[in-house]
Amino acid sequence: MVDILETLIQSKVKRKLLKLFLFNKNIKYHTRAIGRVIDEPISAVQRELKKLVESQVLIKYPEGNIINYFLNTQNPFYPDLKKIVLKTTTEPKDYFKLLIKTASLERIALFGETVKSPMKFSEPVHLLVVGLLDKDILNEYIKAIMEVFNRECDLVYLSPDEYKKKKDTDKALQKIINNKNFLVLKES
Repeated sequence: MVDILETLIQSKVKRKLLKLFLFNKNIKYHTRAIGRVIDEPISAVQRELKKLVESQVLIKYPEGNIINYFLNTQNPFYPDLKKIVLKTTTEPKDYFKLLIKTASLERIALFGETVKSPMKFSEPVHLLVVGLLDKDILNEYIKAIMEVFNRECDLVYLSPDEYKKKKDTDKALQKIINNKNFLVLKES
């Protein structure tokens, strides 16, 4: 699959820097620490840091002998830049990390086009959830996540009893479960 972020931002070091700062916006880093964290040569890090400071994406902040860098959240492009990096570096399975940690959900799986590689952004995310979480709460969570990623979600939600009854008799559910593009994210 073509990495959209790689197409938009040619420099590998710059992509790594953007990910580092955008996903750790409240942390300041000095040059050597950045080089260690992103595993890139210090000269390349310095070159890209300079460009990001000039474009006001990062702020350079001297403290004694050390120069620290941190994200400029006041930059008018910050929200859009964060969305672009988030959308291009997140797989659909990562959308649902909080659901995976929810004790009242027994099974969570992605299926169909969602699991195929390359992922088709025009397709809805296909999700199977088995559990006892209130359906309205589940729908609100999924709606919020899908808005961030500008995707639709095709949800199949069953209680554990419904799942046990239907998994051997319901043809539509069997087609989902037996699909070669079926990725279980949680099963208890």
